Amino acid sequence: MALTLSLSLYPARADLMDEPDLKEEIVLRCHYQMGEFGVEAVRSCIETDNAALSAVSAYPKDARPVVSRCAALRGDGWELVKMCVDKDREAEAALAQYPPEHADAIDACRTEIGKQDAAKVKACVDQRVAAKKRAR
Repeated sequence: MALTLSLSLYPARADLMDEPDLKEEIVLRCHYQMGEFGVEAVRSCIETDNAALSAVSAYPKDARPVVSRCAALRGDGWELVKMCVDKDREAEAALAQYPPEHADAIDACRTEIGKQDAAKVKACVDQRVAAKKRAR
């Protein structure tokens, strides 16, 4: 499963990045960022990142574009990647529930921001809807 994750996250380097590489990356980052705080901090960092990596690798295929975009944040830890993916997926689900009268705002924000970042699109739509309500 992690090999599938590495293929979806790193299409250009799919042959170089596999589960052991990702695990080693986590260990090295945690030692570098948390080492001064002691063994428990490093251990906690590694456990948290490994859990987040496992969660990210379990996302369905339709989440791959979001996972790939959010994977750029992995230098700050897989927990941040997971938060990015979760936020984007939640925003996309919320946008799907917006009433039809907000369709124009959604389309305008998708055009302005791009389709890959649903959280930013949602924030844009929310701002436009709020501004429209204030103008009334």
